[in-house]
Order: sequence, then C-alpha cells, then structure tokens
Amino acid sequence: SLCLTAQAKDLLAVGSSFSQIFELQANGEYTGLGVDILNRFAQQQSVNIHYQITPWRRAISMVERGQADILIGPYDTPERNANLVFAAKAFYRDDMVFYARADNEIVWNGDYASIKTQLIGKMQGWSYGTRFTEQTKSLNINEFVDIKSGIERLSRGDLDLLATNSRNTNAVLAQIKIPKAITPIMPIIDVRDGFMAFPKQAKFDPLRIRFDSFFEEMIQNGTLTTLGQKYRVTLPYWSNLIIPVKSDPLGDAHTCNKEWWGT
Repeated sequence: SLCLTAQAKDLLAVGSSFSQIFELQANGEYTGLGVDILNRFAQQQSVNIHYQITPWRRAISMVERGQADILIGPYDTPERNANLVFAAKAFYRDDMVFYARADNEIVWNGDYASIKTQLIGKMQGWSYGTRFTEQTKSLNINEFVDIKSGIERLSRGDLDLLATNSRNTNAVLAQIKIPKAITPIMPIIDVRDGFMAFPKQAKFDPLRIRFDSFFEEMIQNGTLTTLGQKYRVTLPYWSNLIIPVKSDPLGDAHTCNKEWWGT
C-alpha cells in the first residue's frame, strides 16, 4: 500500500556465515535459506533489508542491544531467551555430532564417561544442548572461532573429537584439503533447531509478530518445503511443535501505524 511504502524502513539482519543458511558469495550477494526467507518477507512488507556477517558473539550482541533488527539462525537456549525474543517457529534443524579421524577408533556410545580422556574441540558461542553443556564441564575442551581451524586440528591429531554439525562441516570439507580424513560418529549429540531472533525491546514486537504471521503462511502454502529442498537444509518437524496462537494487538500489517517498525 502507499501507506507502507511511505513509511518503509531499512532493516538490518546479522549473523555469522552458516552454510546454506547465511552466506556471502564472491560477487557480494548474500544467499542461503535465511536470506531467501527474509527477502520474501521484506518484499511482502515493502521494506528494505540489509545484511551483515560478523563474528557470532558480536552478531548476538548487536541484536540484544537493538543495533540490528534480526539475528539469523540462532539455536534457542534459556540463556539467549533472557536477552532475545525468538520467532514462534524454527526454520531449520541440525544434528549436532562428534567428528573423529577415520583411522582413530574412538568409543562413543552417548555416555560422556567414555570420552573423558579425549581432547575435544567445540565451536565458540555455539549451543550444543543442555546435556552436552553439563556433561562436558569436567572434560578437556578447546574452543574454536571457525570450523576450518577445528577440522584442521582434528585432522592433524591435535584433537580426538570435534563437536559440530554436519551441515557446516561438510561445506568446509568440500573446500579444503586435510592430511587425514575425518568422519561423523554416532550417536548424535543432540538435535538443535535454528530460528530468527529479535531484540527484546517492546518496540521490535510488531516486526516479530508480522514475521511470525508471514512465516506461518510459508509453512502452510508449501514455500518453506520447496526452499528447504533448494538449499538442502533439514526442516523441523512441525507436527512436534505446539505453538500457542498469538494475537496481534497492533492490527493488520497494511494499516497506517507509524510505530509498527518500532521507530
């Protein structure tokens, strides 16, 4: 509508580089499932959206402070819920797994006592689930800022195990050469769902409410399924998600409410 066009606002979406979710190509184009979803949302709402890839902790901080409008792809945790508001439904799902060198026979049966003597790597700022966090407090953990470093250290033998997810790890393995092959070992560590998240300040609520409504439409009309296949991303099992229906006290998206983008 003319009303929305007149009050259109530039939005900033931030995150770290996540394979198939949020990536910056050599030509300067941002791609991935998260970007595709947000571009469609911005088009529907007649707003402009800009993207920025930063270190993960900085991206979280920018959204917590309201310096950015949307955080792309965080896993939901109690700690993050204290400072962010997550979308009603996740848009992708990851299996968290341990990788080991293919020639190193490590016994992992889901019992953390079985790996208490191993050197373990994990990604800084990632959430691996409550059980992993509790069970690894007493283990020898090395943190890495980027997956490439963790993979290379694992392949060289500086680590015994690397906790990561297959989606990001396979993307890096396709781009680099390592001295010794690595492979995921079962069982998985946990299943984590990734969301869009928004600042906790009340002035950002209208943006989140409209996104939730738009995203629900994407699920119902099959667009999300099509995009998941396009980007080769696992989608959450919607039948297992019980989401309360939220009312929208701010009215229809196409009304002239000057505060609906929080300005």
